[in-house]
Amino acid sequence: MRAHHAPQAQVAQDPQGRIMHGYCRWLVAVGSAVGLAFGAAFPGHADPSGDASGSPFPEMSRITAWYTQLAPDEFFIPDHADVWFLSPSGLNCGIWGWGSFGCTGAIPGAPPGDNHIAWFNGNRAVHHGWTAAMQFPAGQAQRTLPPRSYVTYNATTCAITPDGNTFCGHGEFKFLMTPTGTWLRGWDDRRSYVCNAYGSCPPG
Repeated sequence: MRAHHAPQAQVAQDPQGRIMHGYCRWLVAVGSAVGLAFGAAFPGHADPSGDASGSPFPEMSRITAWYTQLAPDEFFIPDHADVWFLSPSGLNCGIWGWGSFGCTGAIPGAPPGDNHIAWFNGNRAVHHGWTAAMQFPAGQAQRTLPPRSYVTYNATTCAITPDGNTFCGHGEFKFLMTPTGTWLRGWDDRRSYVCNAYGSCPPG
């Protein structure tokens, strides 16, 4: 499949290959474990260590070996069978039917008003902004997922790292939110938003 790239205005790439956007409506995520950071990185703050291959995302084996697993029903709320939790930074996050997942709130580095990030089962990308907001289910978490813990529900795992970063993943679809930016993995969102918004995907 041919990769499509967003306009290059106000885009720079740091030595680690992270793409930093001053303001870009659609994010691009192509290739192997491409991390996208909304906004500019703050100097003096180390990037997440990720795994040995250089990915920003924590290794699932490390999470299951060293983090405390919490039961999904500890995060159910009245009239909702889905999992809902608060991140240490106050994001309202959930895992829903068929493993869909996302968070709403002050998404680190996102443009003003861009306060949803999610992946919905059947979509080809983790995405943010209005395409995530229009599908985001109602629900308000009551309990915080503490650092160095995780919950798995419908084959999706969400975890809070020891540093308080928020990670969620379902197979190849995943995101990591740190104080300085948000990393995600998915297809070029300029193509996927058509699927997300209108229920049909362009060919190819």
